[in-house]
Amino acid sequence: MAKIAYHRPKRGDYILDAIDKMMKGGDSFVYEDALFQRAQNQRQKLSRNGFELDLACLFQAGKLYCVGRRIYHQRTLNYEQATATKLAELLLENDLPSPPLPDPLTVRGITLDDSQRRAVSMALSHRLSIILGGAGSGKTTLLRAIAERCTGGGSMVLCAPTGKAACNLTERTAIQARTVHSALSKAPDEDFLKPVDWSSVRLVLVDEASMMTLELLTGILHVVKKECRVVLVGDPNQLLSVGAGNVLPDLLQLGVPRTILEGCHRQDDGAVALKSNVVDFKNCAMIEDLKQDDSFQFIPLFSEAEIQKFVTQEGAKRYLNGENFQVLSPRNFGHPLSVEKLNLVLRKLVNPAKKDTLSLVCRGRRFFTGDRVMVTKNDWDRKVCNGHIGTFGVCSVDEEAPVYGVATDHAVAMWEGWSGIENLTHAYAITIHKSQGSEYDTVIIPVHKNLGKFMYRNLLYTAISRAKQKVILVGDPDALAQALRTPTPERKSVLVAQTNMKIYQASQAKEEIA
Repeated sequence: MAKIAYHRPKRGDYILDAIDKMMKGGDSFVYEDALFQRAQNQRQKLSRNGFELDLACLFQAGKLYCVGRRIYHQRTLNYEQATATKLAELLLENDLPSPPLPDPLTVRGITLDDSQRRAVSMALSHRLSIILGGAGSGKTTLLRAIAERCTGGGSMVLCAPTGKAACNLTERTAIQARTVHSALSKAPDEDFLKPVDWSSVRLVLVDEASMMTLELLTGILHVVKKECRVVLVGDPNQLLSVGAGNVLPDLLQLGVPRTILEGCHRQDDGAVALKSNVVDFKNCAMIEDLKQDDSFQFIPLFSEAEIQKFVTQEGAKRYLNGENFQVLSPRNFGHPLSVEKLNLVLRKLVNPAKKDTLSLVCRGRRFFTGDRVMVTKNDWDRKVCNGHIGTFGVCSVDEEAPVYGVATDHAVAMWEGWSGIENLTHAYAITIHKSQGSEYDTVIIPVHKNLGKFMYRNLLYTAISRAKQKVILVGDPDALAQALRTPTPERKSVLVAQTNMKIYQASQAKEEIA
């Protein structure tokens, strides 16, 4: 019998695990008390003295770094400092000569309005700028307009933080887009301060910029040359990154030039209430502020069992009718209204197991032929990305090398062996986070008081803005009211303060020279 290798945990590994989990929520640093509490959740008998000794070892080993009371991963601290230096340089000398624009300015037969024209002019006349707009506000049209009008030679990088967003961008613009990681030739764990040759790049367009991490911003700003234009395009009301960084809010606070688009072209004109709620969401502070008609409905139910029954029965009916539909939940696991529990019920209703239905089991999850599944890892060779949804099929159940595939709107991806199925999950219900960047005709969203800490304004906005024709909210009115009152949790970041300090220091140095 082969021996199983045993790897003894290194001292302080549990602290590194705790800080990693905390930083996934967006914080660039943590405080010691909060870190101890998180670590204690993993080791209930952990003493404060033992924690502090282990923490000191991590400082000594250079795995963590302390600035005042702020505790950082060394790499995150490096990114924050490097980005502050680069931002100060950009903001002090941000202007570039702008090529003249024709009047009228058109893109693929679409005439741009005054605000869109101003956005193009702003993007072309600055080294760093931001275009903000809600769902369906015409951001994609602007990306094409900027790409077409940026003359003077050199290459262009069109990218997005996630594989799915990059694939969507390619489809919408007819220009090849990549993930930011791919454009920088970096894997997530690599050093984003290592040099990359972008000497010929004259334009960088980043879509879905609300999802950018500090790491990605660092990577881009560190390699662009002085004559390059960087344009970040995003929706300020959507969810922020899963990972350290408060990128879009910090850049806006620093006064980076921005243009705000007010239009809305995603929601159908007949979806009056839905369109109004998406466009005017910033003014929706109470349930009474949400307009309702056939395109936007709130169905009050109070018990978890009632809500689950309504969501799964309504969902099953629409899936079986072949509608462009999606069940969205704010929570992944551990609740009757979580993605995990809703998928269990919906699968039985939509694709009940039959004697002759082929299936495969991987890590305790059984996938039947005909199941609705999501790809959870980019697979460029098979032309599927993290977030793509399709129909699962089994060709062979051979134990050593099963053959199976997923048919999406983009491709039919086939695998032989177990590597592919490890990166699949059921998708009758998905998290609101996973839906970001997608659109459906209809969405249904459960709300309940026990989902409270998972429901807040940006999450709710992201969910309802996925729909083109109809939104169905189901649940407790108090929980919905609480979500409307709850702002996005603040993220720990001192990028603004660091950048302002660098700007002040540079200004003082100029005055001394003068």
